Amino acid sequence: MRGNADEEKLLRSAVKWQYKARRTSERLGGKTEAYLKKNERRFEKNTQIVDAWEGLLPEGLSGHCNIFDISGGVLKLEVDPGPYMHELKTMGQELVEHLRRVCPRCGIKKITLQARSSKIKEEQ
Repeated sequence: MRGNADEEKLLRSAVKWQYKARRTSERLGGKTEAYLKKNERRFEKNTQIVDAWEGLLPEGLSGHCNIFDISGGVLKLEVDPGPYMHELKTMGQELVEHLRRVCPRCGIKKITLQARSSKIKEEQ
């Protein structure tokens, strides 16, 4: 019986250093609010870029490209292949300069293009 008590004591001392995870619960609304506050500045900057972009392109071209990512000073566009992609490639630097004029804090340095694959699949 003495052996069991010693083993129990040894076992407790072996795991005593381990911290028990705290059980916390937080409402989803609180987590969401914290996330939005943390990223508010980035959201505002991206909103300015999207608004400027929508007013920048001519009607015939705007329906054939979408913004799908803004990160690290790079505006990534998904574009219908063919003449639309070619036109955006040739206008690339002008578009970047215009975005910098319209929203100087956006930090866009480059535009990259990616072919829109869903459009290709629909045509086949």
